[in-house]
Amino acid sequence: MDTTIWINARFLPRPVSGVERVARELITALCEKLDENGCYTTPDGRRLCFRLIAPTSSTAQSPWPKLTLHRKGASGGHVWEQTSLLAATRGDWLISLCNTGPMLKRKHLLFLHDAQTFAIPQNFTWKFRLWYRLLFSTAGRMSAAILTNSKYSRDELVKLVGLDPKRITPIWLGVEHATRTPPDLGVFAKHHIPDAPYLFAVSSVNPNKNFASVIRALELLGPDAPPCVIAGQKNARVFGGKALDESRITHVGHVSDAELYALYSRAYCLLFPSFYEGFGLPPVEAMSLGCPAIVSNTSVLPEICADAVLYCDPNDPQTLADAIQRLRQEPGLRESLVTRGKEREGFFSWTTGAESMLKALAQAMAKQQ
Repeated sequence: MDTTIWINARFLPRPVSGVERVARELITALCEKLDENGCYTTPDGRRLCFRLIAPTSSTAQSPWPKLTLHRKGASGGHVWEQTSLLAATRGDWLISLCNTGPMLKRKHLLFLHDAQTFAIPQNFTWKFRLWYRLLFSTAGRMSAAILTNSKYSRDELVKLVGLDPKRITPIWLGVEHATRTPPDLGVFAKHHIPDAPYLFAVSSVNPNKNFASVIRALELLGPDAPPCVIAGQKNARVFGGKALDESRITHVGHVSDAELYALYSRAYCLLFPSFYEGFGLPPVEAMSLGCPAIVSNTSVLPEICADAVLYCDPNDPQTLADAIQRLRQEPGLRESLVTRGKEREGFFSWTTGAESMLKALAQAMAKQQ
């Protein structure tokens, strides 16, 4: 007997950032295990047939030939998830990979990426904070099973949200996407990036990324500081209200995966002084591409980076400046970090993540039989 498994595809029209990246890559890896009809046969002979579902108003198309996209419901956004999506999948199983989904659905595999709205509420508007707290607390308890991206995030969801650890499966994210497209070396001429060793940072609109610390560390290093390249969306909240010194900092804005590959490959090191992460893809991407990283000594980063990076205190820019100096002055250190980073690459796999997702789904389904 075939069992329909719906995948919440509300995310498809959105720009690809953190949670959208995870959703797309896990589904891509899942498709490698499906037959031409989008079905997976379990060891006990059950056929799980996966289908995408999105609002009727969505203009997105399915990027995966094996997965048919169904459009149902007139509304969109959170309202669609809580009403139309809930009604359309009644009696069936649903997978939601981007933090949100129907709060009252029981046959639900929900991916909660971190507990930021509980841990650092000051970074969010009161409306966003209120909604996500209600959503995480309710859906986290109603859903049959929860996925998250690290043991650290699992522990945070247990401690701060009060979820049952036995229902949470941590799966590390993958890195195959970092080398899927050949590097676009045209990015250097396009943005007039200096032909010299440069520090690299990846930005987003989240003030949690702590780019004020990057700017302050460069100031502390003085005129001998290496040039710095920053990729990602430029936003005053991210950079702590500080103006960028364009004589030393090149901001390239949003870049493609191919351009990002090129930027990592030529960077002297990645700077990632984030205050809080549920996982943190940039350090993993950097390790995969032979780029040493300096990361915060907080949250999940020691779990995923181990001894393959240098650490700094995100609250003390001097420690970031000191780590940069150490990397420049200590013989053999950079090469050692590159080697250690490449050795950790095998821990991060979207294929393994998809397998863990299928296993968590099968276990949840077995419990509800």
